Amino acid sequence: VSLGQLEQLMLSKINRRHAEDRQRDPRLQARMSSFRTAAGMMKLAPRVLDVSGETRSTLEQYGLVSGDRRSVAWQMLAARRLVEHGVRVVEVVHTGSGANWDSHGDMQQHRTRAGELDRPLAALIGDLELRGMLDTTLVAICTEFGRSPAGTQNEKGRNHHNSAFTCLLAGGGVRAGAIHGQSDQYGNLVASDEVHVHDLHATILHLMGLDHERLTYRFGGRDFRLTDVHGRVVSEIIS
Repeated sequence: VSLGQLEQLMLSKINRRHAEDRQRDPRLQARMSSFRTAAGMMKLAPRVLDVSGETRSTLEQYGLVSGDRRSVAWQMLAARRLVEHGVRVVEVVHTGSGANWDSHGDMQQHRTRAGELDRPLAALIGDLELRGMLDTTLVAICTEFGRSPAGTQNEKGRNHHNSAFTCLLAGGGVRAGAIHGQSDQYGNLVASDEVHVHDLHATILHLMGLDHERLTYRFGGRDFRLTDVHGRVVSEIIS
């Protein structure tokens, strides 16, 4: 028995006695459970996030270079490995706060951002399909708003634009190759089959096996839910 195992055994006994003395306070149980989860992550995460054992072919598909642990390519590959190890929800953030998609100054930087995202995203979807995981994994690529079709005065950039933008869903019960909705010729307004953000949320929840209408909570004498009162599942894109 290693020293670490003995420490864990002793800690478990102390926690059990501590909980018994406090009549199984659910808040205490939740706190101890969170610490156990954190400890488990600290043990497992380094191995899960180590991509050195991946084949050269896989690394090339994602466009990942040796030593890279920051790019969206590394994040996409790490996301696949996390899902393989049972992580239910994984978030990938492309670029963060610097050199990102917030193109007020220069819309042309979207070419660079799209180039960074295109290859690893395609690799992730193909990798999940190759491993038989795509049907049970929903990949969602989205933004909080689009960009105005016209340039800003004296600038090469674009302003925030919430009237029309696009999201991508793959796997997880989504109909492959489906295109739903259309903007006008300027990309300014939705021309047909509009999908509200509440509809997108309702659809994602449905694909995850959750009924969005049941996720209701009461506050201030009113019932609230994530999808408000008019979110609907977009059945047209479901396989």
